[in-house]
Amino acid sequence: MTDRSGVRLSISKNQWLTLGAITVFAAYIRLWRLSNPANVVFDEVHFGKFAGKYINGTYFFDVHPPLAKMMFAAVGKIAGYDGVFDFKKIGLDYISAGVPYVAMRLMPALLGLAMVPISYITLAALGHAADACALGALLVTLENALLTQSRLILLDSALIFFTGATVMSWALFFTQSHKPFGNQWWAYLLLTGINMGNALSCKWVGLFLVATIGLWTIKDLWEKLADLSITPAQYTKHFMARMFALMVVPITVYLFWFKVHFAVLHRSGDGNAFMSPEFQNTLDGVSLGHTPRDIYYGSRIRIRHAATNAGYLHSHMSNYETGSKQQQVTLYGFRDDNNYWVITRTDADEQKALNSSNPTALEPIKNGDVVRLMHYKTFRRLHSHNVRPPVTTNDYQNEVSGYGWESFKGDSNDHWRVQILEGDSRVPESKDRLMAIHSRFRLIHVNQRCALFSNRKKLPKWAHEQVEVTCMKSAKFPKTLWRIETNINDKIPADAPLAEYKRPGLIDKVLEATAVMWRVNNGLTKSHPYESRPHTWPWMRRGMSFWGEGNRGIYMLGTPILWWLSFVAISIFGAIQVVLFLRDCRGIHDRMMGVRDRYTESVGFFFIGWILHWIPFFIMGRQLFLHHYLPALWLAVMGLVGTLDLFTRRISRRMRQVLMVGLLLVTVRMYFQYSHLAYGTPWTREGCQGSKWLKSWDYDCKRYTGAHEKPTIADIGGSPLTIQAEDPPQAEHFDPLEHENKLNEPAPRIDHEKLVSNADKLNQEMKKAATTAQGVDKEAPAVHDDEKDENFVGDDAAHEHPPTPQESHLKAPIPPLV
Repeated sequence: MTDRSGVRLSISKNQWLTLGAITVFAAYIRLWRLSNPANVVFDEVHFGKFAGKYINGTYFFDVHPPLAKMMFAAVGKIAGYDGVFDFKKIGLDYISAGVPYVAMRLMPALLGLAMVPISYITLAALGHAADACALGALLVTLENALLTQSRLILLDSALIFFTGATVMSWALFFTQSHKPFGNQWWAYLLLTGINMGNALSCKWVGLFLVATIGLWTIKDLWEKLADLSITPAQYTKHFMARMFALMVVPITVYLFWFKVHFAVLHRSGDGNAFMSPEFQNTLDGVSLGHTPRDIYYGSRIRIRHAATNAGYLHSHMSNYETGSKQQQVTLYGFRDDNNYWVITRTDADEQKALNSSNPTALEPIKNGDVVRLMHYKTFRRLHSHNVRPPVTTNDYQNEVSGYGWESFKGDSNDHWRVQILEGDSRVPESKDRLMAIHSRFRLIHVNQRCALFSNRKKLPKWAHEQVEVTCMKSAKFPKTLWRIETNINDKIPADAPLAEYKRPGLIDKVLEATAVMWRVNNGLTKSHPYESRPHTWPWMRRGMSFWGEGNRGIYMLGTPILWWLSFVAISIFGAIQVVLFLRDCRGIHDRMMGVRDRYTESVGFFFIGWILHWIPFFIMGRQLFLHHYLPALWLAVMGLVGTLDLFTRRISRRMRQVLMVGLLLVTVRMYFQYSHLAYGTPWTREGCQGSKWLKSWDYDCKRYTGAHEKPTIADIGGSPLTIQAEDPPQAEHFDPLEHENKLNEPAPRIDHEKLVSNADKLNQEMKKAATTAQGVDKEAPAVHDDEKDENFVGDDAAHEHPPTPQESHLKAPIPPLV
């Protein structure tokens, strides 16, 4: 794909007729019985539901960028989908609910169909013969994994389409190398950038496509640098044109689709909990409002955990069932009165204030002040001690509880030092004085020298499944940062300055959404019955069950001959390049029967693309599935066709045709053999069992009737067959947000009346504990001014793990913020 390739695209009339005939044939293959099954299949559970949320405009969160989902929503809207059907589980009936599912499936099917002419034109643009182009288009038509994926409401068909469109545009761009900066040259270059941005806007696997085009661009520019016929001014133009089309354009496309995404999802929805208060404040139905800016002693405040967005510092009339069995302190997602805390002085400071000349004057809270927090509803004080929390039981984690009662003066285990770590550049004073919204601060326990902390772990049901709050030594900053969202104090003047959350712009919203998507993606480590690892993909160790009912089932399994031969072709290219490099080093320059340059430029590009679409998955710890390999598979199939074309050019025409037709016939045979799994059509048990070339192909043959058995009601489509213990697992959708939703969904609302009815009993327990406790809270030591170290938090504030024996004797101060 360089200037020296000399490719000039020339597709004859007969070739266009051939391509038209292949496309019509492919349309029959791809669209046949698209309505089957009339049930929710696999991850249609998610992407159909997301389409409904777009139609209703309610904000949701997903781990993938928005373009493909919006395409489904647009088609659904045009077809009459009202967004009410919830796609709740696999097997739900579409027809009875009136869902235009065929129209919604038609979109990915047409995108999959488009890959047939895209494959043909790509091979032609790379200089391959007409029969090789036709073979490539037919192999893509008959590949069962691509067929299965393109018939359902799933994202991969859009991703593969835009990947193919990018590669085709890139190949066509190099056919214009003899006319640089002409209209077609610019058109193909810009189309490459636009389609690359679209691929990235469907799934982040598009980043691998960006790397592929980027690497080939570097190669192209490097070769141009050595071309003495290109002047420095011309080279600069080439460089700037590529930087604009292949960097600026894709980023702009990515931002554009997110702008549409945010504009459509303008209402508050179940995705709010994933996002920051600033982000939430841009949604209709969310009004976080204004609050007095400056925090004074005596203020009633609501404190939000800044790092997790999991909720507010909260307490209620319910005790821990472990540890000290004192009152629970948690994070709670709803805004209610149990989130309010009154910030007060210590006893010693309170006495000083009473003896001052103006004891009722408002006194702001400054960085380094030692304060107490009294729960507004129950009068318990925020308290910590050397007791392990209920869930996180590490020895460097302390329980945080509510302790005391209304007339109890408390003790020094209620003392917390305010440490302001971040302020707002718009309000410089927010780094020195505690301010609502503007200041991000830590609360350092004076005695235990630990920081108030939360790590998104949920408490048991006896704690209402709220998020655990602990006091952690050696805690990292992000998970110990807090913000005050609401500030109430009757003494604050009416004209006092107010604070409110800043509304982020498009770039800030995209960066936040991207950061959350990245975090959630990295957290997808839960096992799944049909997950697989990358080293098993090229030889297709196992497929994926999508759906099953009666005598029918959908199981994604590719066409074996194409998967295996494409991997062999790619591997051969790599081996040949190593041999050629070593021979070149010894001064032996092989021309490979005159096809070396074409082999390097064509199959070499597919090789690089395949490597970059496969190898990165090895470093991912998240759940992975066979469908992640499909973009790499398409590139490998193109590499297989290119290899076959170039390596058979010097043999007899008859032998060449025998090889190509033989490969096609085997592919057709395998298409028919495995098409039952793609279409979800009835099969026989004998046919199913005979198709299992590998024992690891775990589709369920027991669901099919034998050739001489009469079908039962279940076989015809009634209730699903019972799966025995030794049978393969049934189809199960992959919920990428299951774990995250459990953390972000608001905890169940609490029956406060029931809790209040226990108030007297709890007060008596507290008073009894105050007089009898000898272990947990016995005579907490007083803290003298000369012992206060406002930077000291624990044994090591630089990392989040228990100190080693060698570190345990050290007392490392937190370095000052610069």
